[in-house]
Amino acid sequence: MKFPFALPRLRRKPARVDPPSSPPIETPPTVPSAAPGPTPLERLNRWLTLGANIGVLLGLVVLIVEVRQNAALTRAAMDQQKNDLLAQIEFNIAKPEMSAIWIKAIRTPEALSDTENQAAGSVLVAIMLQWDQMFMMRDAGLISDERVRQHIANTAPFYFGSRFAKHWWALQAPGWEGTAMQRDAGPIIAALDEDFLVGYMDSLKLPADATASETDEDAPE
Repeated sequence: MKFPFALPRLRRKPARVDPPSSPPIETPPTVPSAAPGPTPLERLNRWLTLGANIGVLLGLVVLIVEVRQNAALTRAAMDQQKNDLLAQIEFNIAKPEMSAIWIKAIRTPEALSDTENQAAGSVLVAIMLQWDQMFMMRDAGLISDERVRQHIANTAPFYFGSRFAKHWWALQAPGWEGTAMQRDAGPIIAALDEDFLVGYMDSLKLPADATASETDEDAPE
């Protein structure tokens, strides 16, 4: 019999013992490599971009200065044109034949002929053209709204402060419906005293006694 040879096979195999596991090996963190520095061409492009931006900024500053200078020159030129037009109106009224018509329109407008009505109305048209130039200056941003209205308030009494002028304005006003002329000048003219120019012309006359006393004072002793 072969029992001695079979016994080793029947014996229980000992349990397998795994060797103790070793702790994991810690690897140092990976340090990213430093980014490569800009190349000379990249640095040159950066400086060129910076120079271009500075150039654009300087160009805008110069442009703003030029625009302001041009606006100032335009405002001065249009102011001079406005003053020239007002001077022409006064020179026209100062002519003897026109002066007689203008005074007649102030004191006795009922006695005006058709020709004289037209001549007196031309003065009012001229002053309105001057106002219209002020409106254009305001629309262009050269002057303020307050300056326009102040100018109209200063000049309107000496041209529209009569019965003739206010009647003429009332007849012409429907044609300016919705315009700056009606909006800005209309309320000012409506508030004027129709006898303002009559009173103004009377106030320009010196009393007779005052004239005599001045003559006596100027006479040689």
